[in-house]
Amino acid sequence: MAKLKKREKVNYLEYTFTIFEKYDIWQISFKNPKDGKILKRSTKLAATESNLISVKKEIIPSVVEYLTGRIKTFDEEENKDFTVEEWANKFFEAHQNKVRENVYKSNITHYNNHIKPYFGDRKLKSILPIEIEAWQNDLLSKTYKRGNSFKKYQPLTVQKYRSIFLSILDSSVKNLKIESNPIRKVEAPKELEKVTMEYNEDESEIFPFSENEIKIILEKSNGYLKNFFLLMYSSGIRPGEIVALLWKDIDFDKKQIRIYKTMVRGRFAPPKTKAGKRDIDMLPLAEKALKEQYRLTKNYEFVFINHSKGHFSSHDYIASRFKKILRTNDIQDRKLYNLRHTFASQLVSLGEDLNWISKTLGHKDPQTTLMYYSKPIKEDENIRLEKINKIGANFGANIFNDGSKADK
Repeated sequence: MAKLKKREKVNYLEYTFTIFEKYDIWQISFKNPKDGKILKRSTKLAATESNLISVKKEIIPSVVEYLTGRIKTFDEEENKDFTVEEWANKFFEAHQNKVRENVYKSNITHYNNHIKPYFGDRKLKSILPIEIEAWQNDLLSKTYKRGNSFKKYQPLTVQKYRSIFLSILDSSVKNLKIESNPIRKVEAPKELEKVTMEYNEDESEIFPFSENEIKIILEKSNGYLKNFFLLMYSSGIRPGEIVALLWKDIDFDKKQIRIYKTMVRGRFAPPKTKAGKRDIDMLPLAEKALKEQYRLTKNYEFVFINHSKGHFSSHDYIASRFKKILRTNDIQDRKLYNLRHTFASQLVSLGEDLNWISKTLGHKDPQTTLMYYSKPIKEDENIRLEKINKIGANFGANIFNDGSKADK
């Protein structure tokens, strides 16, 4: 297979240069403003990453200076030796409108909690690969409190923090603040599916509700909120996908719900994955929720509307009301997203068809579903004890010679 040639455009004063590789040497081409002719020159520098920086910072400025007698004056910031914190602020500012709002906020929180304390005041150029490795190992050794127990950070979680830091440092390489990214020289904690800045399935925060907790949530809510919670619990649809639902997406006759969009900052956007575009089956509880909601908004385009009779621009308000219901009813605090997790966990625990569950959730394959939802859902204590007695009544009943059952 032929080697892929590198090509990059660089603007300098009124000139636009194209840097490209030919015969393993960096070449440059540009248009002469005087006669419009395209000029091509060899830099005589080997096509390496370090020489690419020299082409941008030295060769191109010298060519323009020769042609015009002028040279671009770099401001102080262009020559500044940034700290991680200073560059992270610029990075997040530049990416604010490039990812979903909840992803953006989550990434900043992860940076502040797990990257900034280690590297925030360090110069970008000073960070060594061995320090990245020590940082990953330190995170893997830490614990955090969930409920009444302490849990260790899993490799997938550390991979997520690493991905954010990787993106920040990649940006500094692209902007010529450092020559290479030290994270790319360190192996990830574990070979896992690639995590990107867009990752925010919240699968690492899976904390399903018990059936009794679901019952309380529904009893203590009403109107469209109750319908929203019941629909999410009984369908596994993501909250952003629910607020984007139109009544034309609902087919009561075929008992299907069409999911092909989500709501991001008040605008339609495609689902976060290709598998996210799907037609899902409408279970009886989901049908109940939608028919109750139809009574409220059948004369509107959107299934769920706000108090101004318009569509929700996000699910933030609904999530805040959800948290209030949990707090006032002494249910352990967790995200709205866990209604989706409860739907999936219960079906996996019941042994339902994994392919069907995966398609309904919008996962790319059943392995993804199983990876996240293989842990059994928490049960009420009485149900757990009844199950023990039921299973124990038959399990191992004939292993004793006299046919008697184990002591109770």
